[in-house]
This record gives sequence, structure tokens and C-alpha cells, in this order.
Amino acid sequence: MIWTILKITVALVVAVGLYYLAARIIHMFTIVPPEEPEPGEIQPVDFHYRCIVCGSEVTMTAAPGGEMPDAPRHCREDMVLVSAAANRN
Repeated sequence: MIWTILKITVALVVAVGLYYLAARIIHMFTIVPPEEPEPGEIQPVDFHYRCIVCGSEVTMTAAPGGEMPDAPRHCREDMVLVSAAANRN
């Protein structure tokens, strides 16, 4: 009788431990989105990107000022900057 209670207790402790471990591992995969820039920091731009895999093109018309934005990703690859003209007012 005591062995049965001990086995059940050990099984519950192991089950809770595995659940906690799995929850922590899944939590590590969460991705925090980047912070939204202030509305005054957004500058008009004219960047044209092309996907090197499939040829899709993207035109970026606004970006945070003061720095070159990261290239968008398509087909799991960074797109290539085709032309850039900053339209700063």
C-alpha cells in the first residue's frame, strides 16, 4: 500500500517537473516584437528591394530616421536593395 502511494507521488512530481520544463522551453521561443518608433521619428524614404530567390519586389515608403532600416525578408532570405532615394522633407 505504501509503495503504491510512493509510486503515485513520484509519478506526479515527475509529471509536474516535465510540464514545467516543457513550459520553460516553449517560453524561450517567444519573440518580442521591436518597439514602435515615435511618430516624429518616421521619415519618408524610397527604397526598392528585390527577393533574390523569387524576384518579388517591395517598395519601402517610410522608415525610422537617422539609420538605414534592415532589409525585409522574403523566401527566408534578406531582400537585396535595388535602389535607394531618401525623400527627406
